[in-house]
Amino acid sequence: MKMDDVYSALRNVSHPELEKDLVSEGFVKDLTVEGNRVILSLMLPETKRNIEGELRKLIEDAVKAIPWAESVEIQVNYTGAQKAKPKGGISKKREIPGVRHVIAVTSGKGGVGKSTVAANLALALEHLGYKVGLFDGDIYGPSIPKMFGIERLLPRVENNKMIPVERYGIKILSIGLMIEEDTPIIWRGPLVHKAYEQFFFDANWGELDFLIVDFPPGTGDPQISAAQLTIIRGGVAVTTPQDVSIQDVKKAIRMLEKMDVPMIGVIENMSYFKCPKCGYKSYIFGTGGGERLVKEMGVKLLGQIPIDPKFTSSGDTGIPVMILGENLEVKEVFKDVARKVAQKAEELEKIVAA
Repeated sequence: MKMDDVYSALRNVSHPELEKDLVSEGFVKDLTVEGNRVILSLMLPETKRNIEGELRKLIEDAVKAIPWAESVEIQVNYTGAQKAKPKGGISKKREIPGVRHVIAVTSGKGGVGKSTVAANLALALEHLGYKVGLFDGDIYGPSIPKMFGIERLLPRVENNKMIPVERYGIKILSIGLMIEEDTPIIWRGPLVHKAYEQFFFDANWGELDFLIVDFPPGTGDPQISAAQLTIIRGGVAVTTPQDVSIQDVKKAIRMLEKMDVPMIGVIENMSYFKCPKCGYKSYIFGTGGGERLVKEMGVKLLGQIPIDPKFTSSGDTGIPVMILGENLEVKEVFKDVARKVAQKAEELEKIVAA
């Protein structure tokens, strides 16, 4: 297919100021082929503006080397910088005191392991030496307290501020700490908005490098409220390899883009099962879901998390897999993902400060 020819060509386009090729970096946002004409849209960080001319030439040479390609049109946009406050007005967004980076963890549908990923991502960042908080933003179905074994620990209040519960070096707040396990939360948008405001600003989070926000599945009031209340440094979307999950996570990614939240990348959960005896990989839920998102949406694939019984059962034991002393492949994947998230967050911070 012609689209595959173009993507293959673009994977060979790199530059000394880029870590990887254009596709792997997630800079290709839209690609169309009309006959023998290629129409390409790039989304580059503001810090890469100085290499636009060189990239254009490299892309033109790569595409024109395709036997059937006659011409290429390239549109370049830039992202990452926060929008300036309007004159005469005050931005409604506030920084959470003491918090450097707010990271949104979201998904298009439930059942993809989003909360388990959020919990272990927070722990992987803590293992790298960062100070980390975790806000269970799933108001309707909070699961973080059970995952950390803190269901019966009520946050203290000092000087009219909630004090997060600490476990395994992570500061944690959740509505699940304040209600009975079988009590439903039946709230409309305004109440959800108020709850997020209180968890963000009426809590003493202390000094944090990262505050991970575990959103409920979908594209609704919680995500909108958070984006209106504070500056979210970047978003991480969780999916599984299946087509139904891929279709839904696309909506979650588009929602983050519409809310001006930079997309850090996608984590593919339940990617494969590796036989502990022979090492053979079984792709139980199919393959290529994460790669398709890279192709179709230009997002970065941060990591592929294998199916591990100890990982899947950790949500019930109150001991996340990152805490286990065993040398597990899934732990190394999370550490690698955490490094990528931290690096991208710091890049985005520099763009805003420039």
